[in-house]
Amino acid sequence: MRASRWRRAAVTAATLLVTSTVAAGCQVGPAPPAAAELRTGAPPWAAPRDAVSYIDKAGFERLPLDFSGQSPYTVNLAVTVDGKPVQVPAGIGIDKLRAEQAAVHTHTTDGVIWVEAKTTSEHPTLAQFFTLWGLRYDANCLAGACKNLKITVNTQPAPWNTPLVRNSHITVSVQS
Repeated sequence: MRASRWRRAAVTAATLLVTSTVAAGCQVGPAPPAAAELRTGAPPWAAPRDAVSYIDKAGFERLPLDFSGQSPYTVNLAVTVDGKPVQVPAGIGIDKLRAEQAAVHTHTTDGVIWVEAKTTSEHPTLAQFFTLWGLRYDANCLAGACKNLKITVNTQPAPWNTPLVRNSHITVSVQS
């Protein structure tokens, strides 16, 4: 009898040891984010699910969701492709799963971009915003549309990589 008790105790101890070793190697928390890939397809374009990858790719610091910055402000963005409006989705630059956000992000689908930087000397750009959105963007193209890219800020022509300036109204139009 005694030998069988010892054997059972040894088996139980070994099982606990193996279980705790395996459990220690398991990841706790959200899975690692997918790599940031810039899309080239046609709209509509959703906000990326794993925003932290896009925050890193755009060159922003990851900030906690409750961060409100030094003098937060907004920018209005309107995008048209082939003459049709494109909805700017809520949640660009926000990773709810990991409770992090970029200094530049959207909360709603009305084209309002929030800029909540750590200092007033930070000047995020339109190119960084489109990277957060997960879209290819350069001097000629927005995603897969690469004809007649035009940018205006407050109705005046602007460069493709224009800074996101307080209370500005930015329009981006392009043809595919």
